[in-house]
Amino acid sequence: MSLKRKRSVSQESSNKTVVSKSKRKELAEEVEKWMNLRVLPPNVMRTLVENMSVEEHATFRGVCKYAHDEVESYWRTQKSFSIAKLMIWFPSLAVSEWKLTSLPGILDEMTAAFNLFKPGNLRKLSLRRVVSVNIKSLIKCIEMATGQPASTFLQNVVELDLRGCIIPPDHIKMIDEIFPNLQTIILSPNAIVPKRNSKLIINTKMEITHHINILSNAKKSVVKCASKADMHTVAFIKEHIPDIRHIFIETGY
Repeated sequence: MSLKRKRSVSQESSNKTVVSKSKRKELAEEVEKWMNLRVLPPNVMRTLVENMSVEEHATFRGVCKYAHDEVESYWRTQKSFSIAKLMIWFPSLAVSEWKLTSLPGILDEMTAAFNLFKPGNLRKLSLRRVVSVNIKSLIKCIEMATGQPASTFLQNVVELDLRGCIIPPDHIKMIDEIFPNLQTIILSPNAIVPKRNSKLIINTKMEITHHINILSNAKKSVVKCASKADMHTVAFIKEHIPDIRHIFIETGY
């Protein structure tokens, strides 16, 4: 092919690209005008986005600039992660709840979700509903999603909810390593089985143990009523996460 011919083909391809982009822009403007999403109040638009799956977010972004910006804003302002939210983002989990028996069962969904979070935004992390929590799996998931050390991604998390979860005792120390600013941990009485000979050291200036009603978000301090088993659990956690400020242990009452 001659140089002149090559230039002609290249120019033609470039022109097609420009036309294609122009047509896409015009189409997007027409769709936006037709749907007229801007008549929706911001709170209504946010509610719509909050109840969409990740797949629906991807489709909705392409509807118009307003929709694109709203989805971007949603993920930019996300400060908490929970299994309840994960089931909204990935509706297939509702019919595959067996996956919630352990973190590896939902590794793909969690990786996809963490990839959408903005670095440093996360403040609260809840793994409630997952039966067995392997901290090594959590670290792997985060590093696969973000390409960052787990401790960097979780650096601003102040609350970890592990209600209903079972954690290997030797993984508690890992929590201290990957959550550098953790202040509160919430767990069930049987979440871990610490050694019974753990020395119980209580600092009266700090709230050492609390109980939380499983059916409520309200936290109530009942240190005087705490069982010996709960107090040993607290001692075990304090030993491995020395900077923790609040330990909430769930009860059924």
